[in-house]
Amino acid sequence: MQRPWLLAAIGVLVVAVLALVVAVFILRPPGVRPGRPGPPPVQPQGENADAAREAVVAYMKHLQEGDYGAAHRLLTEESRKRHPLDEFKRQAQQGIAFYDLASASARLTARGRAEVTLHQEEDPASVTIIAARRGGNWFVVYLHGRPGSPYP
Repeated sequence: MQRPWLLAAIGVLVVAVLALVVAVFILRPPGVRPGRPGPPPVQPQGENADAAREAVVAYMKHLQEGDYGAAHRLLTEESRKRHPLDEFKRQAQQGIAFYDLASASARLTARGRAEVTLHQEEDPASVTIIAARRGGNWFVVYLHGRPGSPYP
């Protein structure tokens, strides 16, 4: 006795699996592939506030795209030690706020430090992220908080 519903269910299952494979491996942002860390992120250089802003904006873009390895590499060495990649990734996957990165503003606060302010896209709230210059490059300071709203 044939069961036509069984053949239909298997067909639907095969289509669903193929759609999942396409979504995971083909439709991801460029440079983001499961199991591969990807190229190291470009480190903005310079002593000015714009370079610090670029570093924080790059960090947030990587978080928003799900490229946690690249975001993690933009943290200061102390921040990376305090938050190993596995822990960082787990916390970031719990959700982050989306910020209007084009409106990010920065100001130098002390030698080798800057405050970068980001405003949320759908909320009047904002976050100020500290960036620190190490060896000519800017990195995000994340000692406490969450990956999407770190603070020293």
